[in-house]
Amino acid sequence: MSLLSRLLVLLIASWCAPSLLYAAEGADAIAKVFKHKTLKADFVQKVYDSRRELQQTMHGRLALHRPGRFRWSYQSPYEQEIVADGKKVWMYDIDLEQVTVRHQVETVGGTPALLLSSRDEWRNDFNVATVDRGDALTWYELTPKKEDGTFEHLYLAIKDNQFQRLEIQDSFGQTTELHFTNVQLNPVIDDEVFEFVVPDDVDVLDETEM
Repeated sequence: MSLLSRLLVLLIASWCAPSLLYAAEGADAIAKVFKHKTLKADFVQKVYDSRRELQQTMHGRLALHRPGRFRWSYQSPYEQEIVADGKKVWMYDIDLEQVTVRHQVETVGGTPALLLSSRDEWRNDFNVATVDRGDALTWYELTPKKEDGTFEHLYLAIKDNQFQRLEIQDSFGQTTELHFTNVQLNPVIDDEVFEFVVPDDVDVLDETEM
């Protein structure tokens, strides 16, 4: 599975039990940040191994239209696309000339991608606590209510009512960091951005028909 696909299945934990007050305040703060219907942003994705050594850096562009539609476009060092139209997720590896199609509810539910692309559904899947990480950002730790072994820690950083960073630590000790810049709130986004057209001469693995 490609890094792009793995991030979606992960993406887009707890060493203390948050109080009910903390959980409510954290969830409300995140909901306030993600209240906007549409969003665009540039991102840098960095992947570290269990020894905290940098393995890969990728750059791309994100577009969201809530609820349920998004497009992750990786532009360098190679091109890949993840497109969700509300029903299906299309994962296009341009170098491999391969497209994988999955049911969106099965692919995104309970993952970080749900946090970014849904309205309030993520509240059903995550507990929230505030974490002090010694910087100028406000950090929230999201703990999955169901332990499925996919990821262990998910951290979201907010500043000036805008999300800045998303950090995922998986069960293999690998950490994926997403740094967001040039964030646009409620921009006009054409519907066709979230419609995936299968290119000619590519292999298509449609898991929705299995």
